[in-house]
Amino acid sequence: MRGGNGVIGEPEMVGGGEEGGEGQAGDAVAGRGRAPWVWGVGGIVVASAVWGAVLYGAGGTAPDLHGYRLGGNPCVGDTLQRLKDATGARGFVASEAAVNRGPALDRLSCFLSDSPAAGDGWVTGYSVGVSIELHKKTDPRAEFENTARSRNSTVPGGGGGSGAAVGMVVTGDLFDSGADVHPVTGVGDEAYVLVSRGSHQTLTVLYGGAVLSLQLSASHQWNGTGDPPADSGSAAEPADPDVTRLRPAMTAAMRDLMASLASDGPE
Repeated sequence: MRGGNGVIGEPEMVGGGEEGGEGQAGDAVAGRGRAPWVWGVGGIVVASAVWGAVLYGAGGTAPDLHGYRLGGNPCVGDTLQRLKDATGARGFVASEAAVNRGPALDRLSCFLSDSPAAGDGWVTGYSVGVSIELHKKTDPRAEFENTARSRNSTVPGGGGGSGAAVGMVVTGDLFDSGADVHPVTGVGDEAYVLVSRGSHQTLTVLYGGAVLSLQLSASHQWNGTGDPPADSGSAAEPADPDVTRLRPAMTAAMRDLMASLASDGPE
C-alpha cells in the first residue's frame, strides 16, 4: 500500500497518547449493561456532501483516487482481522455495507460488533465502524483539516421542570468537547486519531481524494445472572474500557482496508 510519498512505513504517533500491543447495523451486543456506543455516521456523510457540492460549484482539479473502488463490504471477511484479534473479542457480527454512488462522491459505511459469550460478571463489548468517501471531483483536504481542528461546545438552555440544565451541541456531532487529536504519520497523505474518551477513538486518513475512517469503541456489559449489582462493592460496574492501547492495531487494520480498496473489482 502506498502512502503519500510511497511505501507506508510503521506508524508514529505524534503529540502523545499511549501505544500498546497489536493491535456494528447488526444485532445489539447481548447483555444488560450500557449498550455499545454506535457510530453516528450520518453527520460526517451529510457534512461531506455539502462541502463537496460547494467545492464542485467552484471548479477545480479532480483528486487522485489511487485506483480505489467501492466493490465489497470491508466489515466482512479478514480486512479488519488484525484489529478484531487485538481486542481479544470473538464472534464479531458485521452489518451490511451502505453504499451511495454519485457523480462527485461515492460513500460506504458499515459496522460490526462482537457478541461476548455468556458468563458471570461484567464483560467488555466492542464496536467497530468504517466510513469511506471517494471524492471524484474536488479535493477534500480542507474539510479533512477542519475536522481535525474542530471542537464541540455547548450553550446552556433554560432549565426544565426539574431545574436541570439543558445543553445543545453547536459544532460537530461525532465527538465530545473533551476530544483530543493525535496526528499519525506513515499512513496516506495525512492522518490523525481523535479520542473523545478513552473508550472511543477514531483513526481518519486522507489519501488523495479518499477519506477513510476507522472507529473503535468499547463498553462494559452485564452477562451475569440476575440484575447488575448496585454501584458499590467489588462487583459494581468497572470503569470504562481503555482502547487507546489498540492504536497500532487500528493503523494496521487501516493499511489492510486501504489495500483492499485498491484491489476491489470494477464498480
